Amino acid sequence: MPDITPAEFYSSHGTKWLSERKTEEMTGMELAYIRSLLDRRWKILDLACGYGRFTIPLAGDGYCIEGIDITPVFIKEAEDRAKRSHLDIRLQVGDMRHLPYADGTFDCVICMWNAFSELTSLQDQAGTAGEIYRVLKSGGMGLIEVRNHRSSGLVQDNMIDGDVAMPSYNHTRGSMKNVMVSAGIRDYDISIDNFGGRNRLMVKIWKK
Repeated sequence: MPDITPAEFYSSHGTKWLSERKTEEMTGMELAYIRSLLDRRWKILDLACGYGRFTIPLAGDGYCIEGIDITPVFIKEAEDRAKRSHLDIRLQVGDMRHLPYADGTFDCVICMWNAFSELTSLQDQAGTAGEIYRVLKSGGMGLIEVRNHRSSGLVQDNMIDGDVAMPSYNHTRGSMKNVMVSAGIRDYDISIDNFGGRNRLMVKIWKK
């Protein structure tokens, strides 16, 4: 199976295809979960924000949030949606492995919808976790959501709707703990929680 990057896959399929994979009800449940963890005084980064599925409604609710994604067509769509909603949101193209922000920029970083599992090496995963930690302020929190698997460490070829997609890394509590240890992060919690009606692996990172 040929290699394909997330940016290549998502660019070829477009935002309409991706947005149709989530119902309004599911998005509403997921947003309720996220809101329950956020403080309106926080400055928030939506990491791998896509077309703004969470970024835009949270900004509309009054949260101070911005987004970054590696796929240019997603950022363009997010900008268009923000403009139609009369929202001034900072959105940019960027790689989660090398975040273009100064140390201690955000109170909270969220990385949702299994985007973290599209990093298929421990080096990239630990590096990204370290980047999340770096850009958090003292007292800040990071949140990573991925699928919960029974066995870890398996990079699997991936088919989505019959099309070749980017590989995905199978994570368990143990493998996510290994990522945190490799990144040198000591204050974290790994749990399985109901997120949008599905059991997902939720990783919270705290920066003292």
